[in-house]
Amino acid sequence: MKSANLYRILGVLILAVVSIQRAVAMHRPASMVRNHEHIRALADAIPHRIGPWIGEDVAVPVQALTVLRPNVILSRRYTNLGNGHTAGFILVHCSDAHAMAGHFPLRCYAARGWDIQSSKARDWMLDGLPLTGMEYTFSMKTEGFSTREFQSIIVANCLFRPGGTVLRDMDAMVKSVIGAGGQASGAGQLQIYFDAGVPQEERDAAIVELAGGTKELIEAILSGASK
Repeated sequence: MKSANLYRILGVLILAVVSIQRAVAMHRPASMVRNHEHIRALADAIPHRIGPWIGEDVAVPVQALTVLRPNVILSRRYTNLGNGHTAGFILVHCSDAHAMAGHFPLRCYAARGWDIQSSKARDWMLDGLPLTGMEYTFSMKTEGFSTREFQSIIVANCLFRPGGTVLRDMDAMVKSVIGAGGQASGAGQLQIYFDAGVPQEERDAAIVELAGGTKELIEAILSGASK
């Protein structure tokens, strides 16, 4: 009986310690709260037209929203009025940086049946702001009228952390979260994806144009400072 009571007491103490640790990790000073509110306001003001690109909102799967618990998420499908190309666009900010680890290309596309074909480091320059990221190629078998075919897409991806840090991949993101306040300071992610038939030069131009239309929002995520 005494042993049982001891285990109950130890269990309560462990839960209390875990709760305290989480409260400390997720503590947000007022300036950080204001910054996250500012990020939401900037996201609300992003226009659906960016240069020659016209965007329409795309619903985000409930599972992704559950994993990310986003402060902000922009999910759109853009069409270029000049050349007819289309591009998918996702920009997300999470108040809890750990939540970002559950939703990035190597995980979320694989979960939807896409197979990774290649990955390579890529860098883009956004009006003086370097975007350091990755470019992934995925393919999926699709049933045609008479044969099995393959569909391929290319996903440009980069990650953002306060302090002006643009990260290339999720390994770098996880390392950046270590330490007091790292989790609660939040994180951002940009995905722009295309049909694999779109030439690289045109993909790169689209990335600069579309990300450029959200540059103020990206900079707010990177700054982590209140406005």
